[in-house]
Amino acid sequence: MRLGWIGLIIGLGAMAVGGQALYEARVAGERKDIAYDRLVREMPAFGWYRVKGASYSLIDAVTLRGVTGATLPDLYVRAHPAGTPGGGEAPAKLLVHIEDQALADRMAATLARLAEEPYPVAGDETLEVEHPIEGTIESLLTIDRTDQKGVRGALGARLADDYLIIAQGRKPDGTGRGLSILLAGLALAAFSAFALLRRRDAPEIEGTC
Repeated sequence: MRLGWIGLIIGLGAMAVGGQALYEARVAGERKDIAYDRLVREMPAFGWYRVKGASYSLIDAVTLRGVTGATLPDLYVRAHPAGTPGGGEAPAKLLVHIEDQALADRMAATLARLAEEPYPVAGDETLEVEHPIEGTIESLLTIDRTDQKGVRGALGARLADDYLIIAQGRKPDGTGRGLSILLAGLALAAFSAFALLRRRDAPEIEGTC
């Protein structure tokens, strides 16, 4: 009986996640240009955007380490408005998430060196190159909350209380993924509900000596 209820709850949860993913794919299916000020003011829950009036520089990046101590492929960079140089201390309202293992390893080594040597040295000028921001908003379905604890610990006061994350270069998944999750959840919920009904209606068998 307990397994039937567990299957039903998991199935209903998958249906909710799949339905939300389908909705997001339909709404975010087309890239939109948006001003940085409007983006951080409206704080959209999801969408595919090219951000105008802001950029990011690797001088503002932080890297994370996994449980084994290895550098994770996730790089989080504080975005800054146009006209504001990178490397500042103002709390960031927008983070850029880059998934690139080679870049993350290189930045981890660079940041470790910068903690011990004066800045800049030859080659460090590349850290201040401005990069455009384009990608999808990380929603409740895609955000990595474990990562966010590490990012908050690394940035502290340099990260605003409320902020957005854009997955750089990522495009919406399309409707296929959401539909697959929805159908799988529907099948599991239906099977679990059928099993519970059969078990409830089955006659009790009396024990024999």
